[in-house]
Amino acid sequence: MLNRHISKSLILIAILLVFVACKKDETNIDKQTEYFGLIEGSFVEYQVTYMFHDSLLQKHDTINYQFKTLIGDTILDNVGRIAREFHRFQRKNSSLPWEETDIWTAIIVDDRAELVEENQRKVKLVFKPTLEKVWNINAFNNLGKVEAFYSSIDESKTINNLTFENTLTVEEEDFTTLIETRRKYEVYAKNVGMISKTFKDLEFKFGSSKPIKGEEYYFNVINYGIE
Repeated sequence: MLNRHISKSLILIAILLVFVACKKDETNIDKQTEYFGLIEGSFVEYQVTYMFHDSLLQKHDTINYQFKTLIGDTILDNVGRIAREFHRFQRKNSSLPWEETDIWTAIIVDDRAELVEENQRKVKLVFKPTLEKVWNINAFNNLGKVEAFYSSIDESKTINNLTFENTLTVEEEDFTTLIETRRKYEVYAKNVGMISKTFKDLEFKFGSSKPIKGEEYYFNVINYGIE
């Protein structure tokens, strides 16, 4: 009888040790949240090209400007959580001072990175990044389901002579027909945040490569650091 009790005790101890070891491994997992770049004082500057097309109005306009994001102090977001200020600035060119346009909020919570854009909460990244992960960017708003996934992880990229050893690409939309193109994706670098963004929503006349209607945005990093 004593041996039976000892055997049961040893089994319980073994199970407990396995459970503790598993919890320890979970705690030590590198979730790679650094891709969101949510460090107070960190900034990223971009060169932006915006193109507007409307053949009926005989307009095919291109606007170039610079854009900047800056991670600020803690703040309550639109659902009362402690998040970070996400300052946004704009200027026509580098000879002019930055003008702040608005303040969004950003947070990393429950294995995801969220950005509250114009009071709309969006899931920008999920952690740990893997090629198998798929998520709904608009899971916490009413803008309609948009599924995103990672098309590359931990890849080296060079943009405007700036090299980033570890980047990932978030695919939002890639749809092309003979009369329509919708292409949306973002690139993030470790310890920096978003370094590139492409947005295209265009209509074409059948057989033509020139857009007759729509918009294009291109954001590309030109500078980053800590203020």
